[in-house]
Amino acid sequence: ALVVGAVLVGAALATPFFGITAETARGDVVTPLKLKENFANGGSVKLKITGPMEFVVQRLEAAPGASFGWHSHPGENINVMKQGTLTLYHDENCTVGINYGPGAVFTTSPDEIHLARNLSETETVVLFATYFVPKTTPLQPIRIDQPSPGPSCPL
Repeated sequence: ALVVGAVLVGAALATPFFGITAETARGDVVTPLKLKENFANGGSVKLKITGPMEFVVQRLEAAPGASFGWHSHPGENINVMKQGTLTLYHDENCTVGINYGPGAVFTTSPDEIHLARNLSETETVVLFATYFVPKTTPLQPIRIDQPSPGPSCPL
């Protein structure tokens, strides 16, 4: 009974998403991946993946007024905006949103609880999200519901 009660309370506290559609592709990283490249323009990239990991990519659409709900992710996440403006809120200062428009890139980490909204009344937001997720059985969800951090926080 306590377990069922805890699950129901957790579900009641979660802030569900609405107005979101996602197309998802998942793939296992089966061999260690080590990339290191220095480019002529002074840019560089360094990436090392070992152990049982998944690489997950999503094309996300947020209808006007949509909310992703308060949530976190089990691994690092890189997002690229294609269309519209997405407003991102973090739990530690939940009333201050950061706007990301076309061409913007932003990240979230596993310890960050956040919510994203499409505040437009007319334009759909389109973004691509890439996740580095620990491989689990059953498959690890890439979105973990979180309760609202406070009564003045957006939903």
